[in-house]
Amino acid sequence: MLIEDVKKSIVNAGFQDGEKMPSVRRMAERLGLSVNTVHRAYKLLAIDGRIQLVHGKGCFWGAAPSFDVKPEESVYSVVERLFQNDLDSGFLNAFDELPSCKELSSRYAVSPYIVKKFLLQKSAQGILRHVGHRFFFSEERPIGKSNYVLFVHRSDEFGRLKIESERESDVFRTFAQIAAEQKIAVKFIGYHESSNQFFLSDGRVYTIKNDVHCLGVFLSTWLVYDASKLFAYFATFKNPISVWWEYAPDMVPMSARNKKKWAFYNVAFGKEAGVIVGRYLKSKNMGPVHYLSPYHASFWSKARLQGLLEAGTDVVPLVDDRFASPFDLIDVANRGGIDSQVLLNSVLESLLKKATLDKFVCSNDRVAASLIDFFKAKKLPTPYVVGFDDTIESYRYVFDSFAFNVGTMVKEAIYHIVAPTIYAEQRRQMQTPLGRVVEKH
Repeated sequence: MLIEDVKKSIVNAGFQDGEKMPSVRRMAERLGLSVNTVHRAYKLLAIDGRIQLVHGKGCFWGAAPSFDVKPEESVYSVVERLFQNDLDSGFLNAFDELPSCKELSSRYAVSPYIVKKFLLQKSAQGILRHVGHRFFFSEERPIGKSNYVLFVHRSDEFGRLKIESERESDVFRTFAQIAAEQKIAVKFIGYHESSNQFFLSDGRVYTIKNDVHCLGVFLSTWLVYDASKLFAYFATFKNPISVWWEYAPDMVPMSARNKKKWAFYNVAFGKEAGVIVGRYLKSKNMGPVHYLSPYHASFWSKARLQGLLEAGTDVVPLVDDRFASPFDLIDVANRGGIDSQVLLNSVLESLLKKATLDKFVCSNDRVAASLIDFFKAKKLPTPYVVGFDDTIESYRYVFDSFAFNVGTMVKEAIYHIVAPTIYAEQRRQMQTPLGRVVEKH
């Protein structure tokens, strides 16, 4: 039965204005349909204004009756928010069993009864499934031996994938590991932007097409300069698409916004990382600090500074807005015939002439390592430094660094492909898995 037919059946059921409707599960039994199908129909009817969804009370036809909100309602709202935060942070893993009711009740500071009732509500909506006392996220589609996921990433004209940063390497390794654990085959495809073509690893041209065996696509936009050209190939793609979006959230092409079965994952380009670093510094009573960035023409550098300020950090910026990224600086250096590290050192030396503090938040780990080298070369005491990316440089030089949550991003991206309707309806289209500061001693 088509979803519009399901909506029509509910509309024609003769409910009166303000009447409480059957639960999703009971309506599913009445119509002989799956819980997930009825859940989708209810949500669409709510969007149309035909029914009202009242948290903790149920569904009402037309206008919901007025009633006093009991204290228990606010408790469920808190659990809902904390549960969502745990999804965002990666504490809850889409592929694993959820923590026990006892563990979650302790974590959320509510009774096990409240937690169990909340989880049972999610089960009735088709979002979770439970086996005895154990709860799991519902998997929507079975995965067969012939199924696979397309992983699309930039390449050269011969189909060789370009993996030139630690974050790219982390995404590839994590994706392959999780896919192997879930017995999901992955087909890696190169995208050569200059020719606007796709390639297999052996250099043969690959044609994007709908394939019944393809579960979905993971699209990487890392250093893809015109994502709309890449997205155009998937405009009529029927299966779910997870996009690793490495630009500002508001730069998503209009053609790809709010598309059904599309989910975007922004790991490093929001202000959240700066907020977390700022809170970390405040917890250590560190401040004021300099924010040092030679890449302040970029959205991500500005966002990190904004996050520090929103966290209440006392910040004195030392920034250069000529470059938008390390790759931008490298291009300028190459055109000038000089070493990129020499150019970076020159930019930092110029910025540091205005330095008055001995604590620094650096826009990335490369800047942090270069800052430490600068102080050592001048035979000055090494300042306190915190960077972003948690790369191998932060371990070689031993400084704190913010680790972006690549693992959670990849898990959620794969799960969106496996269970696009159930899971995606619970998330924002642009998702930002939260990371943490990794201390070095």
